[in-house]
Amino acid sequence: MLQPSTLQTRLLAGRVIKASPFSQLPYRRLTPSLYTPIRHSSSSTTTTTKTPKTFYTLFPTTLPTGPPPTGPFTINLRALRAEFLKLQQSTHPDLFPPSLRKSAETASAQLNKAYTTLCSPLLRAEYLLTLRGYTDPSSDETHQITDHELLMEVLEANEVLENAREEGELVELRERNEERIEGCIGRLEELFKADRLDEVRVEVVKLKYWVNVAEGLKHWEPGKGILIVR
Repeated sequence: MLQPSTLQTRLLAGRVIKASPFSQLPYRRLTPSLYTPIRHSSSSTTTTTKTPKTFYTLFPTTLPTGPPPTGPFTINLRALRAEFLKLQQSTHPDLFPPSLRKSAETASAQLNKAYTTLCSPLLRAEYLLTLRGYTDPSSDETHQITDHELLMEVLEANEVLENAREEGELVELRERNEERIEGCIGRLEELFKADRLDEVRVEVVKLKYWVNVAEGLKHWEPGKGILIVR
């Protein structure tokens, strides 16, 4: 397990390298804090290189095998939160001298961003796609409803939300939508494991709409439907 001092060094010492494999991605949100120097020693020479890091490598205890396909898509959220809270304490800007405080704030913000992303199956799946060279799923024009059956199901869910007069009328929709989300997550686990990324993109489309329906249910008001995000 990484000691706090080691984590602080890794979070604060990195720089972006133009030769990084991630520099060719059409969309990326990696920051300098995700890069750390790795020393390679031999009997005669010692060289220093940079290794690109991901949100997964910020949580080595919870996610030791890294992102899919080497690691699982599903994450133990309780373990992730416990590790996050420990790391958050060790990287708090107040622990650093003024000269390093700005870097500490950047590292802390990156840690928060990583945690938020990994906690959400939808954001996690979209992030994993960007790591593999796919464009930002949230702006990808191909990530729209093209399946007629799926479109009808989403429109029907919206109609139920609009016509409901009390929350009791939404119980069935809520249960069905939770099943849909769980089904998407289960399929994403299988697809990421098999490294079938084109199929992952299709499943992410579905998950995005069902998450949108879940938000509509969460903030439901009489006569108020949901906005279908395209």
